[in-house]
Amino acid sequence: MNRSMRKRLQRLAESRGPAIRRETPQQELADTLYQRQWQRSLEILQRPEEPALNAIRLCHSVHEASEQAWTVSQQLRKARVDCKAGCAWCCHTPVRSTILDAIGAAAARLSQLIDYDLPHRDRPSLLSNFAACPLLVEGQCSVYPQRPVVCRGYHSLDVGACKQRFDSRNPSLEPPMDVDLYGLVGMPQLATQDVLKQLGIDCRPVVLGLAVVALQNDFEGMVADWLNGGAAFENAIVL
Repeated sequence: MNRSMRKRLQRLAESRGPAIRRETPQQELADTLYQRQWQRSLEILQRPEEPALNAIRLCHSVHEASEQAWTVSQQLRKARVDCKAGCAWCCHTPVRSTILDAIGAAAARLSQLIDYDLPHRDRPSLLSNFAACPLLVEGQCSVYPQRPVVCRGYHSLDVGACKQRFDSRNPSLEPPMDVDLYGLVGMPQLATQDVLKQLGIDCRPVVLGLAVVALQNDFEGMVADWLNGGAAFENAIVL
């Protein structure tokens, strides 16, 4: 992290940070999830560690906070989620994730290389692509403990709708879900992304498979360049 970024990081650490609104239980929960992860992100980024280690720790902290958010949010929302182990209809798509999530997934798969390519990276092409995620192995996510936040929060209230969407190859058929639950699970990630943006670090979405393949070739170099404000992930960015 360069000197300019470290100054910004210090200013953020000295600020009061985001406030918590208490008008409704859901609003208070969302703000609390955001504030906790905001502070946690700053603490991790201030550690004098190697860039790759800090990035992995930051990713793990987001995942841990998102899991906690899922548990608490489900109790609040009382959503009857229909997802089950081995159900992988939603895993047949080029997953759009954060760069931090791609780093976490790549770190979990560095000893097991994948081969993956896409002819197009524009959003319409990605939405109409129903090929299996390259991290899906025999119907199971091979990086499940480090799966992206978008996968953690994505859920269906009717698995039949998921199958119908896949069978028809119709991207406009969205499975029914509790949008508020999805949003609450994503609050920790939003907090970390906002911290990174304020530091001038690239937060554009990437195609997960492409980013993981790139990281396999130069994990430490790409992560160091990214945390220094570089565009190491340019060839994986969603267009």
